[in-house]
Amino acid sequence: MKAALTPTDVKDSEWIAKLLEGATIKLSSVISDIMGLFSRDMLRSITDGEDDLEKLANFARRTMKRKKDQLELALQGYVNHHQRRLQLSNIKY
Repeated sequence: MKAALTPTDVKDSEWIAKLLEGATIKLSSVISDIMGLFSRDMLRSITDGEDDLEKLANFARRTMKRKKDQLELALQGYVNHHQRRLQLSNIKY
């Protein structure tokens, strides 16, 4: 049974989606739960400076593995130093 999202969780999820869209990363077009385990692992990797699309898409689990090509397309974008350091690093995991 999946726990219900609190208003804070929803707010964080929306904030992360907007942040990624600002970096032209359209992750929410492929992943329905951008606060899920796979997404958080991938966001940590992006925060650490990873920009290899194939490596990021390899974080996919279960049914997402079938969508690796779509993930790579959705991850095409540019996360600048400011976004990495000040914004993505503040995401609560």
